[in-house]
Amino acid sequence: MRRFKGYWSLIIIVAVAAISLAYTFAVSNKPLLGLDLQGGVSVVLQPKGEADSDTINEAITIMRQRIDSLGVAEPEITRQGNNILIQIPGVKDKDRALAQVGQTAELQFRPVLASAAADQLASGAGTSTSVDPNAATTTTATPTTTGNGEQGLGLGTGELAAGSTTPATVGDAGDELAQADATTTTAAPTDSSTTTTVPGSVAGLPPDVCTVGLTADQLSPDGTAILPQCDKDTLTYVYQVGPVMLTGGALSSARATLNGSTNEWEVNPTFKGGSDGIGLFNSAAGQCFAKQSTCPTGQLAVVLDGKVISAPSINSASFQADQIQISGSFTEGTAKDLARQLKYGALPVEFEQQQAQIVSATLGRDALHAGLVAGLVGLILVTLYMVAFYRALGLLSILKLGIEGALLWSVISYLGANNGLALTLAGITGIIVSIGVSLDSNVVYYEHLKEDVHNGRTIRSATDRAFHSSFSTIVKADVASLIGAFLL
Repeated sequence: MRRFKGYWSLIIIVAVAAISLAYTFAVSNKPLLGLDLQGGVSVVLQPKGEADSDTINEAITIMRQRIDSLGVAEPEITRQGNNILIQIPGVKDKDRALAQVGQTAELQFRPVLASAAADQLASGAGTSTSVDPNAATTTTATPTTTGNGEQGLGLGTGELAAGSTTPATVGDAGDELAQADATTTTAAPTDSSTTTTVPGSVAGLPPDVCTVGLTADQLSPDGTAILPQCDKDTLTYVYQVGPVMLTGGALSSARATLNGSTNEWEVNPTFKGGSDGIGLFNSAAGQCFAKQSTCPTGQLAVVLDGKVISAPSINSASFQADQIQISGSFTEGTAKDLARQLKYGALPVEFEQQQAQIVSATLGRDALHAGLVAGLVGLILVTLYMVAFYRALGLLSILKLGIEGALLWSVISYLGANNGLALTLAGITGIIVSIGVSLDSNVVYYEHLKEDVHNGRTIRSATDRAFHSSFSTIVKADVASLIGAFLL
């Protein structure tokens, strides 16, 4: 055992490399390729007007969260002065991703003119259904039978939370009625002749609207629009909404809380003070509470990326900036989702596309192929060099390089599969350069060893002496390489 004492570290390293490589192949891990290797979308966004550094950084954070919702691993979002460079690798629908990234996706609050469940609209087969905005109570979506035998729709004016049978409402946090239940409080009718409609056909919305989204013309922020509400990729509700009353710029923050008196989850948005914050919201709330013609259903839709994420009914004409609650039988998950969308949905500044392009996957494959060829040529050259100068020791250095390669491949594959770490062309270049850096340590050690043998020492005695002599030089060189890598 004493003869093998010095080999235990070598045995452990070889075993770890072998096990790591076997695990990588067993679970089919492989490196995640970056934009320059597998293609994707690249967009440069420029702020409209002045924007300070903190504002740009906040916008980057919000954009990253939005892009993550596309299911893309390792998007690269970086600053170029005040511009933002967004690179999204490996997206399947590049046109859709380009449209999503190119939109600033402002959070909007729009009055609900009418609403209907998607499945009931589809069953209406092109009929039109109307809702009387002066109805004193909130009705839920239930199918009815028309005179011609087709199914029509009694429109619901409440947006239902997941698993809920009562509409979500907006109330003052100090309002006992709002805390007690989710019943909508309505005002006296103002115009008995006003009737709004939602088309019974959803021909205006594409079947895959929840995944594709809407065009800028369909969003129509200054006019009426038909907008979807989705449960993941499934269309659940359709809303006819009016012009934008205020944007997410009026919001300060939002949080999900558990109401201690009702033991139910609710969302508490906080608006900025002044006329550009809570003032705008109260103006909209007053119109919806009174059920004026601009907001006949009493609901105010929260719209993000062209989709309605919530449409609560308003039960008060005015609110305090930090005393607003949205209730409606939320679960913890749905409440936190809505709070997160409210909090991160608004960009602090408006952006416009300065440059947008689709990077071809063909170019990426060519670059990857060129990188692999370069790596193979480099490996062959250093192998010939090491064997020519150091004979058997050169072969040992190549064996060491193989062990390091197995460890590196396993680590890169694991991080790509589990942490979304992308391997770019620059990364491949770094790996190729690391071949020389790694073998440089062998060269330093072997040269010390040759010098000691040349001075008359035996191989056995020169081995330890050469190692101690070269170790300090190797450490300093590796630290310098690490500093350079860190800076890059």
